Amino acid sequence: MKNQPKNDLNYLDYSKDTSEGNSVQTTFKVQEIPKHEKALKLNEEGKSKEALVIIDDAIKEDSNNFQNWNAKAIILDNLSDYEKAIECFNKALKLYDSDFIRKNKADALYDYAKVTFFPDADYEKAMILIDDALECLPDDEDPSEYYFLKAEIFESMGEPIETKIYYLKAEGEFERAEEISSQLEFLRNSEDVLVTVSGTNFFKGTDPFEEGVIVNLVKEPDNEHDSDAIAIFLDDEQVGYVANSPYTLIEGVKSASEIKSLSDNQKAEVLFNFLERFVILRIIKD
Repeated sequence: MKNQPKNDLNYLDYSKDTSEGNSVQTTFKVQEIPKHEKALKLNEEGKSKEALVIIDDAIKEDSNNFQNWNAKAIILDNLSDYEKAIECFNKALKLYDSDFIRKNKADALYDYAKVTFFPDADYEKAMILIDDALECLPDDEDPSEYYFLKAEIFESMGEPIETKIYYLKAEGEFERAEEISSQLEFLRNSEDVLVTVSGTNFFKGTDPFEEGVIVNLVKEPDNEHDSDAIAIFLDDEQVGYVANSPYTLIEGVKSASEIKSLSDNQKAEVLFNFLERFVILRIIKD
């Protein structure tokens, strides 16, 4: 059941006779159940359309009651009428801005994002909705389910790096996710000439490529497989090639063909291992 605030109890006054020879009138109070609670109860019982009639009547009586708008939004969310549900949550928040209503709205945005992602396959709209949900979600609520959906959307959009980042966030590995995000930001904005390493499985793997290590880049114009090939050497021992295939390149790096005009025996510095797959080198300017 969606979050609801605690209500002040509403009571009615009654009178009755309690006499033993004399008539004595006493007064007591009984709880009156508000209409928004009746509507939510019906909604829980699967009678959402009946609940909607009751809550609409409650809103006619008091349109300034935030609990009425919150309840109507919950019912509309249950009926998969997400746009109207979000409108009602916004009205409730305008009357009473609180975490419990924000959590309900975030859940509705999440529900909307799910059906927009699948079966509708409108990935861009789904991404906007899940971002809105995350922004609305109170800080003390668990966002893992939201991050997982965002990762799935990125995966369907063919964005493997962002997919990895949000799966990590969904698993609570925020430091690793932040590290990858920072590395990605660097790759996108660096003014240095960056390359990646390929072919490490034919040599010594990625072990030689420790951060800060300086390697030599040697052109191989006579390479029978690729005339633009550039070998990578460490201490006179080959440890890989500069990547030159679409399968070994990532955003922000140059291919071997793009740097073939560099001088012979060009040096490069190992910066970091990206996604545990791509060793990033920075070309050292002469």
